Amino acid sequence: MAGHFPVAAFIALCLPQLSAALPNGAPVSACEDMEPVHTGVEPQTGPAPYTFTLSSSSFRNGQAISVQIMGPDYRGLLLQARTFASPTPLGSWINPPNNTKNLLCPLNVRGAITHANTNVKTNSTTYTWLPPDSNCPNVIMFKATIAQARAIYWLNVQSAVLWKDATATCRSVNSGSSGLQTITWTSSVLLLLAAHLLLLCKGLH
Repeated sequence: MAGHFPVAAFIALCLPQLSAALPNGAPVSACEDMEPVHTGVEPQTGPAPYTFTLSSSSFRNGQAISVQIMGPDYRGLLLQARTFASPTPLGSWINPPNNTKNLLCPLNVRGAITHANTNVKTNSTTYTWLPPDSNCPNVIMFKATIAQARAIYWLNVQSAVLWKDATATCRSVNSGSSGLQTITWTSSVLLLLAAHLLLLCKGLH
């Protein structure tokens, strides 16, 4: 129980600031469920007006993939690569384009990208993703939460699936390994999250 105290304490301390800081990026709590903290607002229920344009239909370690979100201009974003078996973001997003940044998820600090401000992002905004160097699944997809405005956003916007290239050397995830499908929040991960929250609090004062 002691390991949970730093996180609880920092969340209580920073809650007002975190609510105010949402225009500057998704909260760390969204790393797993990809839910934005838009109090009193529900996601859109109709089909999202967005699709993905990808530079490749397959992936292999060491080869970057360019990702563009096609559709109306948008202001808020949370973007990850995932497999079907786990909510953990895969790979890493490099060189975030203007008006975006990495979201420091505890299990993968470069595994998600989010908006850095509410400036408009367009069809030409290009995100660059690197596959993991080990434990590759056989198939991945890109998954996004996209907001045109605070009150207008869509969850679970998904790309076509990408298959692991036959030339990939990053090995496949063992689908029978429960350890890769069940996330255990150890005390070290909790402390890392607490440290990130503390840095955010300091930046907001």
